[in-house]
Amino acid sequence: MSKIITYKNSPAGKFCQIKLDDGNRILISIAQPGIKVYKLMLFGSMPSGTIFEISTADLFSEKYKPAREKLTEISLELDMLDVFKDLLLLCKSLEGVKKKLHSVFKTEATN
Repeated sequence: MSKIITYKNSPAGKFCQIKLDDGNRILISIAQPGIKVYKLMLFGSMPSGTIFEISTADLFSEKYKPAREKLTEISLELDMLDVFKDLLLLCKSLEGVKKKLHSVFKTEATN
């Protein structure tokens, strides 16, 4: 099962690093402008590309209401960091992360 490597949820920063079953690592970063999911390299020390990005305004827009409903089905957490953590911990591979995000948001993930 994928596992949490680092987790911080404080006013100074909100992020979670997950090591997937396939050995890849991802970083979920929550900031005022929005949410980003990065692929990490060098044992999780450096981002090597953005897998997914959504602005806070878009996430809470009418366009993404179905996505928010799907997220609520997966996680009852109130904090978006915990919601995305719960969602992506279910994934076993980087490809699985991309597919899961695509299925929830119906948008192409970027590499």
